[in-house]
Amino acid sequence: MGLYREVLLLSFLVHWATVASQGMKEMPISQSTIGFPRLPADFREMAKKLMSRCFMKGHQVPVMNNSLNSSYGKMMESPISIFPELLSSLAQSFLSHSNLQFNETAVEQESAWNIAEKMWNCTNMGHMIDLMRNSTEGPSCFMRAFMAPLSWMTIMQNGTDLNKEDLTKLLWVAKPFLETMPLSSFVLPVFSQSSQLAKMMKVFGEVFSILSEEQRNAIIGWVKERVAQNEFKCVLKAPVFRILPSGSLEKTIIRNGSSVKAKMNPMNVPRAERTQHSTNDAVPKCPPRMLWLKANVLTMMGPYLSRLSLEEAKTIPKEELCEFFRTPDFSPSFQNVSGMQPALGRTLFQRLKQECSSSDNFTHYMDRLGSLACFFDGAPSLNLNLSRKLLSQIDTCNNPEIDTVKRQLVQKILEKDDHSSSPEILLSLGSGVSVLPLSRLSRFTSEDLNNTLTSLSQAKWSPAQAKTLAKKLLEAAKNISGEKLLSLGTMVRGVSSSLLKNVKAEGLLGNEALKTMSEKMSSLQRTALLEAFRRDVNASELVKGLPDSLLSSLSLSILEKADLSSVDQLQGRGWTRAQSAFLLKKILGNSINLGELRKLGQAVQGVTCEMIEKINQTDVLEMAQILNESFAWLSRVQIRCTAQKIFASLEEQRPGYFTNINNSELQAIPSILLIHLPVEQIQNLSDVVCPAFMEKMKQVNLSSLPNSSPARYTLTKRAIGCLKGNVSDLSAAEVLTLGPLVCELDPAWISSLNPAALNSTLKALVSCQYIQQQHREHLFRLLTTTYGDPAYWSEEDMRVLGPLLLLNDTVIEKLPAKSWMKSYLSDLMDSLPSQPLVPLPKEFGSWFDLSALQRKLFELRTSSTLLNRRKRELVSTVTEPTLTYIEDLKQCNVYWTPTQLSKMTVQTFKDAVPTLGQITNYSTEQLAALRAKTLEAWQLVSMLNESQMSNLGCICQSFSADELAKLSIASLDTLETLTACNFTQTQRTAVWKAFERVAGISVAGLGHLEMVGLGQFICGLQPGQIDQLNSSSFREAVEALGRAPCPLNFRELLKEKAVAAFGKPKTWTEAQVSILGNIIAGLSAAELGSLNPTVLPFIQPSAIPLIPSERLAALSVSQLKALGPDNAAAVTEAQRAGLRVDQRAALDEAMGLKTAGTGSSTGISNPGSGGSVPLPLKGGAAVESKAGWVLLMQGIALLLFGNIL
Repeated sequence: MGLYREVLLLSFLVHWATVASQGMKEMPISQSTIGFPRLPADFREMAKKLMSRCFMKGHQVPVMNNSLNSSYGKMMESPISIFPELLSSLAQSFLSHSNLQFNETAVEQESAWNIAEKMWNCTNMGHMIDLMRNSTEGPSCFMRAFMAPLSWMTIMQNGTDLNKEDLTKLLWVAKPFLETMPLSSFVLPVFSQSSQLAKMMKVFGEVFSILSEEQRNAIIGWVKERVAQNEFKCVLKAPVFRILPSGSLEKTIIRNGSSVKAKMNPMNVPRAERTQHSTNDAVPKCPPRMLWLKANVLTMMGPYLSRLSLEEAKTIPKEELCEFFRTPDFSPSFQNVSGMQPALGRTLFQRLKQECSSSDNFTHYMDRLGSLACFFDGAPSLNLNLSRKLLSQIDTCNNPEIDTVKRQLVQKILEKDDHSSSPEILLSLGSGVSVLPLSRLSRFTSEDLNNTLTSLSQAKWSPAQAKTLAKKLLEAAKNISGEKLLSLGTMVRGVSSSLLKNVKAEGLLGNEALKTMSEKMSSLQRTALLEAFRRDVNASELVKGLPDSLLSSLSLSILEKADLSSVDQLQGRGWTRAQSAFLLKKILGNSINLGELRKLGQAVQGVTCEMIEKINQTDVLEMAQILNESFAWLSRVQIRCTAQKIFASLEEQRPGYFTNINNSELQAIPSILLIHLPVEQIQNLSDVVCPAFMEKMKQVNLSSLPNSSPARYTLTKRAIGCLKGNVSDLSAAEVLTLGPLVCELDPAWISSLNPAALNSTLKALVSCQYIQQQHREHLFRLLTTTYGDPAYWSEEDMRVLGPLLLLNDTVIEKLPAKSWMKSYLSDLMDSLPSQPLVPLPKEFGSWFDLSALQRKLFELRTSSTLLNRRKRELVSTVTEPTLTYIEDLKQCNVYWTPTQLSKMTVQTFKDAVPTLGQITNYSTEQLAALRAKTLEAWQLVSMLNESQMSNLGCICQSFSADELAKLSIASLDTLETLTACNFTQTQRTAVWKAFERVAGISVAGLGHLEMVGLGQFICGLQPGQIDQLNSSSFREAVEALGRAPCPLNFRELLKEKAVAAFGKPKTWTEAQVSILGNIIAGLSAAELGSLNPTVLPFIQPSAIPLIPSERLAALSVSQLKALGPDNAAAVTEAQRAGLRVDQRAALDEAMGLKTAGTGSSTGISNPGSGGSVPLPLKGGAAVESKAGWVLLMQGIALLLFGNIL
């Protein structure tokens, strides 16, 4: 049983029971006797993982002498005996990390680790914590990492009975453990005294920034429960006990913000616990609107106030809010708190402004607002001093309207301070200078910029701005030092790749600042920097010293040369899927054991179905739990392979396993695997396992199932069967126990619910990431029947139900221009997952189309000039798009008409062109208007310099092939900017010719960096030139070349080059197939048929539609089954039509539309066919992305929370 599972079980001892053998009594710190808890099975792994972080911080791992190790070995009753063992293990694991610089001197090491001898006398945790606090930083880090999980377990066991001093100690030690506790195992103590709650929240406040949103919400709910019990003597929801067949108790606890039933043996429940629950019925239920946010609670909540629900924020009593506002604790609570929902921020700001001060003097409190200053309204009315003050405060804000506010403030400062010199202006604006257009930025001298480098290096710059500033700062430099490079901060995005490729590794490699800097870089810049590093260090040192942001750019060729021979070296690193597959095959071959699997971290992406199949049958459940902890990194094919392995193994161990399965056995199977159970076995699950099944469904993530999978219908039908009773009698809470399966409900079934349950269910649907096409019209009709015409909804209704408006484009277009509508729709747009540039296959795509919402936002943001218009047609009297409009609209600039674009002033066009140039989907007519504006600004296309070309970006698509061929392009950075656009093959050829001519480079002279920089323009080479590409450089750059959208004949030539580099296709590995990308589509029918089935899931989905139909048909049935869900879903209808019946069936099985081994088809029509399934569900299907699943679970948790009040 894992460490986190152990913690969860301990938390079920609700009253923080005292361990009698520890004899804990309140006493001075020096006499603390906090005992050691019992060690869980995987304590060593968790402690080692935490201790390895100390090493990565630069603390040297000591090698303890043999006598000490031997002495500790005699103390097996104490966890201290494991400490030297783990230190020795760490020293071996990191023996080859020679590039890291350690913080301690030799003398400090010898002195510090004398403390290890003193550990012999540590008879309890209290002693060891005191010893830790009195030691130097290095030893303290390792000791604290070792003790952190034990400290948290002790708190879970004994929280209420710990005195204040001991609790403070344990919380301090436990912090590293809290920082790494996975979301799936995030558990909070069930009871706590008021005096201890503040201590707990102080520590939670310190880890606020690294917790997930779901964990933050769980903490808020936990605090509310504690306040309700301690201050109001009521319960939000009384714990529910019932006797299970095994005689154990089942009790509802709070886990991840949701209620979860837990089993406990009555003999293990402390006496105080039993007394508590024997009187539970006498404890009243809290009132629906419990005003729990008093001033003292607000103080205690700290940064978690930024995650309150909008309703909670509105119900904070005025006198309590204002009292809190006047305390010194207010400002720290909102200091540098990012991610606050704009609606919440505006509400809190307005309440403080209107209720806690007068409008006249509120500006006096500006410096106390913290992140609430992001929502300051009335910026144009501020005087010069206040404008400067506010500008400095909103530097880190990222809410939608903040750029507009910054522009208003900067404009005010420049108007009032127009006589100041350039250096004074830069100092006055600080990082607010980032809103200035290029024409104004270019006026500053390098001296001006160097004098304010500190603030400039922290501002947020567009690529065009960064290039302008970097060019000024570096002038005509041929080389740049690492120190100078780091000093540029965020402006590093503007440094040319030609400079970066000459940087020295000294002072950069192993420097923590390298991570931050490289995250700002483009792909080409990272490649150039790596090329520079490779000249200075060998492959092994390079791999060990790189941050994850650069590690992912390493080629397989470099990894092949690096000394990587143990999975211990893979832990905690950000490997890509191809890198993971390569390294696992290099280190492990084709098999893996559980110990190795547990250490992989992100490298789990490289685990193949072959490896999973070779796991011993007796280990499948443990394997499933290990993989479940790495769910974020698992592919759909890995999930399916694991599910098939575990189901087959369990059935072999006990025939009819799922027919006779019990609650504990079902509970042991992770929900991400359970949903892949064959539909017949889902249907036949006994009612006895309903409790475990419903708990699983409440937390399930359906994203690995296709939208039209029969399992969706079957799971939902089985879950509804567990609810029992008539539909109309179901409570809201009962319906919401369906979790994400709510998204599968048919509108007809939903309409049969009673009003309260119907209301809650519709609100839960807001977070669905997929709603079946045939359900949308009926669902929208139900929505309007229940709540009326959306045109008349209040702001509160809109914020609760708004996302469901995406069910009907026409309704969005007809929304009235109310005062709050623009801000709400902006918030809605920002809250939705961004849509990928390349649409996902319909079987794994989301349901909503944002185009109608984007059009409506365009209308509202330009409402002062736009008149009424018909559907999909803009009619306007606007004479010109202004710079303010263009910068505010961003990607919505695509909705300007060609006529409007043509009326733009030349100066506006020049200032706005970096924004306009980032849009990739202009119409032909819009491009023509923008081309004319380009000629008006710069006369001839051939006269454009490279800065202007980079700024024009995708507007260059409007140039003819002849015009493109005459451009003066010598920089790879310019090509990288243009490669994001949709050029034709003829245009690509013209651009290549221009670069070849100006740069004076031959095809044979193209190195790794040049091939990466060319991007799609590599397709512009003449077919006869492909063979001239340098073979070594091709191997290094093949992953970038594999992303190029070249035509078939070109892919075939690149394939020949790949065969020369990697051998015949039948020998290609998973990693090689992955990095080859679209080049795979150049394989002949015979070559495709020769591919090993184990590598097929690693083909990039983008390559599948590019394979000619007759070649795809050469794949065997076994190969098609091995494609995996994503690749099978990427097969086009035209390709599918060329397959035989048995091949199409294999493709369905690969996708998950047919259950392997059952021979049954889906029984559900394809969503596009308009088919349905008989009532009560009519075959709805839904899917959530991983991000959407989290949103849904948060929404349902909040709704459940509301229903129990």
